Formats: sequence, structure tokens, C-alpha cells
Amino acid sequence: MEEWLKISLCVSLFATFRDFRPVDSFYTSYLTSPAVNFTTEQVTEDIYPINSYATTSLVIIMFLVTDYVLYRPIVMLDALSSIVMFLLVLEPVTLFKSKLSMVFLGLTSASELAYMSYAYAKIRDRRLYQKMTGIVRGSNLLGKCLSSTFAQIAVSFLHLEYGLLVYISLAGSIIAFVVTFFLPPVNSSIYFHPESKKTANTKVNYNTFYSQYHKDLGSCFVEKSPKPVRVVFDQLYAELKDAYTNPYLLKYGIWFAFATGVYFQVLTYNDVLYLELNELDQVNNKLYNGGVDALAFITGALSSYLIGFLKVDWKSRSDLFLFVGSLLSCVTLCVCYVTTSLNLVYIMYIMFCFVFQSMNVVARSETAKHLKHDSFAFIFGVVFFISLFMSSVFTYLFVQDTLIAIPVNVQFLLYGLINGGLALWFFFQMCIKKWKS
Repeated sequence: MEEWLKISLCVSLFATFRDFRPVDSFYTSYLTSPAVNFTTEQVTEDIYPINSYATTSLVIIMFLVTDYVLYRPIVMLDALSSIVMFLLVLEPVTLFKSKLSMVFLGLTSASELAYMSYAYAKIRDRRLYQKMTGIVRGSNLLGKCLSSTFAQIAVSFLHLEYGLLVYISLAGSIIAFVVTFFLPPVNSSIYFHPESKKTANTKVNYNTFYSQYHKDLGSCFVEKSPKPVRVVFDQLYAELKDAYTNPYLLKYGIWFAFATGVYFQVLTYNDVLYLELNELDQVNNKLYNGGVDALAFITGALSSYLIGFLKVDWKSRSDLFLFVGSLLSCVTLCVCYVTTSLNLVYIMYIMFCFVFQSMNVVARSETAKHLKHDSFAFIFGVVFFISLFMSSVFTYLFVQDTLIAIPVNVQFLLYGLINGGLALWFFFQMCIKKWKS
């Protein structure tokens, strides 16, 4: 088996168990059940927002530390923080423990970039990035699909208590943590641990800034030792400037920042919308959260696998692809606002996830492929932070009623309009290119 495929499968195994969390599909129901007995207002205004704030504040630290500790320790921290989170919400559950669990969930979310960055760092051939991204993202979504399917069967047919789903989710996180011990270590990184002359297998100079201060060490590579912090920050600034003065990478960065922020909000508060519609009409609006999540994630997994092996000139087709995808996302989320049919909302949610995951694979692989240096953790971390910051601001102003109280269905309308704005921007980009040609 080829080395890149071995790495991809190891990371995929981790991603599958990492997201095998059956309780996620019914987490709001669990927290508002008689066993825990929180109100919906407590869940949406006091507990869930902490996740957004924690993730936003921790992601800055994570994308800087990831390079310094050579990726794998942060992948291990990802799984470990998930274990602690589920331990905190085992019965009996208190409001303090629930809030603290959101901090560890935030740490897990902030560490999410690490396993993809690890895979990019281990697989140096950029021609394989699209395939690898498709395989790993597909496995990540497969884990979510299996998790949601199990959750729906457990609740609808086996009539298990929501509390048992927490134990099963904990088991998935423990297995993911065990898998991290079998991941091969990364021996070098671009910023803090550059390759030495003996271990380098490429002629690309990743040490431009360091070489300016140590010219006597040679023009290509230096001995493997941590760089001065000032030099690292100079290089980080230059990497950011190089990436986002490139119009092609800037385009994906803008989409990733806005669309991912919306995606996080939808995944966090879709349960609340489902519960509200169920309470309006319990006869026609029955809860099938697990089954719907399973369909959403399996369609996303299939699209990720297929797009990973699709041969398309994305440089010439990217504007059209991003325009159509953003427009479809806008329509699906706006429909969630106008309808009172839970079944129709489920369908729109499945379509939204399918479109987002398809676009996400292309955005990640194309960004990684066209970066000048192997600075994926830092560049992805920056746009990830922007998306989380937007999500946190939206949560603070509208979800927690700081500025104005907005019902959850109106929130979905605003999410849709954000995607509509993206679609309009990409449409103008297409028109400008056509006019220039």
C-alpha cells in the first residue's frame, strides 16, 4: 500500500471515531429531559454560547501551538478534551458542569484543524491533496452518519435513555484517543522545526527568514532546531500576506470564513428549531433527528469522496461552483424560515449539509495545493478564527438577546441571507471576468 494512502486511512480511522457521538443528534433533548431538566432558554442562552466563545478564543492558541509541537500532540488533545467533555455531562448534570463541558467542546472544536494539518504535513505531494482531503472528510462524515443512525435506532426502536447515548459517545472518543498513538510522528514543520540538510527530501526553501539571520549555515536548510520567536512571527506575517494577496486563495478564504461560521450556527441550533416545530404540531412534526443527521452526513461523505477523485480545472470553474453552492445554501436556509413543516426543514438541512461539504472539500484542497509553503495549519487557522469570531458575535448579539431577541427560525433566515450575499459576490466576480475577457 502506498505511504500516502496508509496515512490517509490512519487519519480517517481517527476522524471516524472522533465524530462517533450519538448524543449529538439529541443533545438539546437530553439537556431538557426530566433526567437533567434544563429549560430551552437555559440551553440556548446560557450553555451553548460558551462553546462559541471557547472555540473562538482557543483556536488562536491551537493554530500557533500545532506547528510547535509537531501536530500529533494536538490531535491527541482533540480526543482527550472530548473525553473530558462527555465525563462532565454524565448524570447527575449541573448547570456548572454543563457550562464547563462546553469549554472542553470548544477545545475539541479548536483542535479540529490539527488532524487535517497533520495529514497535509505527512503527505508532501500536493497532487494528492484533493484525494486525501476527500477520503479524510468523507470518513469524518461517515463517523457522524453511523453515529446519527445509531442514535435514531436507539431512541425510536430500542427506547434507550438519552443518558446512555452519552456513555456510547464517550466510548467513541476513547477509541479515537487510542488511535492517535498509532499515528506516525511528524519530524519537521515549517515554522518552529524546519528540516535539516540531512532529512530534507525537497529543494524548496522553507527557511527564507531564518536564513537571513544565519547565512553561514547555507542557502537551503538549517539544522533542526527551534527558530527565534521574532523570526517565526515575521514568517507568519509574510505567509499571510502571500496567501491573501493571491486572489484565488482570497476567494476561498472569504467563502470559508463566512460559510463555515454559518455552518457552525446551523449545527448548534438546528436541534432547537426541530424542538420548536415539534411542540407546534407533535402529530405531524415527529422528531427524527438521528435519521436526518445520518442522511445529511452520508450524502456529505459520498460527495466528499467523489469530489476528492474528480478531475476538474477548479481555477476556471471555481467562481461558478461557489456561486451555485452559495445560492443553494441560501435557498435551503430561507425555506427553514418560512415553513412550519418539520419534514421540509429536515429535507432542507440534508441539502444544506450536502452542498456545504462538497464546497468544503474543494476549498480546503485547493487552498492547501496553492499555498507557497506548507503553512496549512496557520492559514486554515486564521480563516477558521474569523468564522468562529463571526459566529460568536452573532451568538452574543442575537441568540443571547444582548442586542435584540431573534426567534430561532429568523436566525436561519439571516444565515440564508449571508449565503445569499456570498452568491451575489461570486456572481459579480464571474461578470467582471467575462467583461474583462
